[in-house]
Amino acid sequence: MSQPLLELFAREHPAFIHLPLGLVIALPVAMVLSFKSRHPAGWTRTAFFIALLAFAGGFLALSSGLLWGRQIALIPSGSFFPLVASEAQVVQKMLQLHEIAAAVGTALGALCVLLLWRAVRRDRGRDPDAAAPRRRFADRGVGAAAFSVCLLWLASWAFCGKLGGIMVFGNEATNKAAAAMDAARKADAEADLPIRALDYASLEPAQPAALRSKAHGNRWGRVWVTASGIDAYQAGKPLPSGAYAVLSTVEDAKGKPGQDPGPLYMRETLTDGTSAFLLYWPRVPEAARTETGGEDSVYWRSPSEKLAACAGCHATAGPASATPR
Repeated sequence: MSQPLLELFAREHPAFIHLPLGLVIALPVAMVLSFKSRHPAGWTRTAFFIALLAFAGGFLALSSGLLWGRQIALIPSGSFFPLVASEAQVVQKMLQLHEIAAAVGTALGALCVLLLWRAVRRDRGRDPDAAAPRRRFADRGVGAAAFSVCLLWLASWAFCGKLGGIMVFGNEATNKAAAAMDAARKADAEADLPIRALDYASLEPAQPAALRSKAHGNRWGRVWVTASGIDAYQAGKPLPSGAYAVLSTVEDAKGKPGQDPGPLYMRETLTDGTSAFLLYWPRVPEAARTETGGEDSVYWRSPSEKLAACAGCHATAGPASATPR
């Protein structure tokens, strides 16, 4: 299947789920009629075909939902469930339950189809218009086991559908989580781009010319510091709260500063005295991608574990070691 068709298939997930859900809602009616009707074999076959169509449609909906979750970045590529890193990720937690309920319902649907198929085979050869032979209630029609599994199937999919509706239309919990995320984004000056780091030329230069830094890939770079922290930086003291330093680099070209921009580093002292780090490298050369784990574009920010080396190296105050050009 081509990529556009896959994307269309994924986006139609809300439409795919309604038909199998409606069939599972109707399934118990056919089952009850198989217990009471004068034509139990006919209603058993009807229940079997309803269940078979519902199972097939449910599997289609399950597959499209997984692809849709990956398309909108709620589910990581190659994974089956979203990653939940904090209690604030209400939608991700709800999506996990939604998927689990859908998977359980699909498994119950497969079992229900199997039990109904056994009931159909039991009644094969019997005239569908003939009266049912006298049997225990549990063995009449589709049988008590199939009916019980059907009710569990319906319950799991009803719960799954309820969660899906909440994720689409929201409730108090999701609305609070969305409001908190929006407030955090508005309060974060660099939610979309490292604005302050990119504006490093407005800061105070800590060196008169570019220096070569072995600690930063042996690249040529120049440090820029906020006015509130330049004196502390040059004295080798910790930067005051709110101050930050930016190291702009260029790729090395046979021992001389190259023309291509290298990574942009930033170190900031937070109000609690701890340091936060940033690494922005919008275009990583192919030869340097071993440094970024294969990524061709990087924007890492604290508390990312990928910046643990920065925190370890800058555990002590003072300028990074560099060699003049």
